[in-house]
Amino acid sequence: MNYRFVTIWYIEAPIESVCKAICHSLSWPLWWCNVEHVEELARGDLQGIGNVRRYTWRGRLPYRLIFDVCIIRSEPLADIEGIASGDVEGKGHWSFTAAGTVTAARCEWQVRTTPAWMNLLT
Repeated sequence: MNYRFVTIWYIEAPIESVCKAICHSLSWPLWWCNVEHVEELARGDLQGIGNVRRYTWRGRLPYRLIFDVCIIRSEPLADIEGIASGDVEGKGHWSFTAAGTVTAARCEWQVRTTPAWMNLLT
């Protein structure tokens, strides 16, 4: 099953702080309640290209999604893009803009679920 998710957060904080919080996803479990675990599998280059992290998410339903994201593009203070594989496959993109003291963080995912049992439920 294919899904497209778009979320926009408006955060009263400098763009540098918002980008740092999003790009340093190893600390997401400390503040993002649906993220159970993040593990770095590959480090990537100085811009983060090639970095691979494994994410374990738990939502309202009684199951977890586990998937890896490989960073394929990163523009400091502008955007970051990755390819997901695992329980979901597809592409994710974060973009950042600032207006005054507010930073907009836009997250878009275009993915499909891969577990057969999950696709049967839809």
